[in-house]
Amino acid sequence: MHAIEVFDPSGATEVLSLHAPRLDSLAGKTVALLSNDMWQAHRMLPLVREQLQTQFPDATFISETEFPMGTRQIDTEETVDMLVARGVNAVIVGNAS
Repeated sequence: MHAIEVFDPSGATEVLSLHAPRLDSLAGKTVALLSNDMWQAHRMLPLVREQLQTQFPDATFISETEFPMGTRQIDTEETVDMLVARGVNAVIVGNAS
């Protein structure tokens, strides 16, 4: 019987920092929506905002139109600074394509 050795070329990645803890609720929070400007994000994000506003009427939702749009544009320290300045508790990033 012959044996075949298989090597996993993907290797491993050391996790240096975990994601931020999840919020228990969006009630009373300030939530920003960021658009990576992918397929139909201009249609999807307003619908997400409307649905969440219905579920959490006391939350504040900041439209994606108030921030830079595009994958490279939202992945900057300037965008982070804008979010911090607005007192954002949570960010929803979309849309995947």
